[in-house]
Amino acid sequence: MDAKLGTVLHEPGATKEKKAKMEKQAKETTIGSTGLRLTGCQVSYHPPLRSTRAYEKTWHASSQTFMLTPKSFGKSIKAEEMPSGMIRFFPSPTDEIPSLVLPPIPPPSAFTADDQTPIPAVASDVAPATTVSILPEGLYRDHAIPAPTMLRVLALIDKQLSDLETVLRSLEMRFVGASVLIVYEGDLTRLEDALAQWESRIHEVDPLKPVEEEEDDDIIESDSEDEEEDDLDGTKEDEKLAKECPPVIVKMIDFAHTWIAEGQGVDEGVLKGLATLRNLVRGRRTELESQA
Repeated sequence: MDAKLGTVLHEPGATKEKKAKMEKQAKETTIGSTGLRLTGCQVSYHPPLRSTRAYEKTWHASSQTFMLTPKSFGKSIKAEEMPSGMIRFFPSPTDEIPSLVLPPIPPPSAFTADDQTPIPAVASDVAPATTVSILPEGLYRDHAIPAPTMLRVLALIDKQLSDLETVLRSLEMRFVGASVLIVYEGDLTRLEDALAQWESRIHEVDPLKPVEEEEDDDIIESDSEDEEEDDLDGTKEDEKLAKECPPVIVKMIDFAHTWIAEGQGVDEGVLKGLATLRNLVRGRRTELESQA
């Protein structure tokens, strides 16, 4: 999930035309009033299709298709409609989520001889980039991750957003065009394994703290041992990586227009957007608690 932060979309030195354009965009979207714009999301454990710039894709395991969210979605909704975006990004099995795009016109071979009913195409690794597959009725149901598991995901996201907020309150900087990137594992089995490993580590070490670098000799010796023990197909290496993979990652990204603003205080617009995002996450948690 990519969520744009801040109430100001232009730098102080921008031209009048640029400022006018960005101020208009802020006023016409949720950025101006909430400091946040939902940009896009992809939840997928299936090898994704070649992506297009027009859509962000959410994998729907039951139908083996992608649920597409146009980039215009975040720009077109009002502040009070933002929770609908959280449902698209963090669905539960009982949610019925409408498609936001029209299905492609199927070729003649996609109709049955009897009733001319369209047969939806199934997404595949070799499908062209323009392929769009949705359910016949245009609604997605029976999402893979149950509410109790999604609640654990959202609790971790909320905690990491809180940590990010703490850091930003200590910095006198400006972040124009920065975003929060949220990643979570979309495969239910792998997600539950990662959550269990993560939660067990919390009581031992801080999983967010960077691991101290090993001495070169130790690294060489460790690599050598791994090569001897590893199977020919790399199974042991895969298991090792799986143990190190967190269920959730929250990062702040996009710093092309970032600068130190010593003496000017914190970036209130970015903090406002972060507070909006946390409220949306908490609202989604409340909704899912009623389903769990």
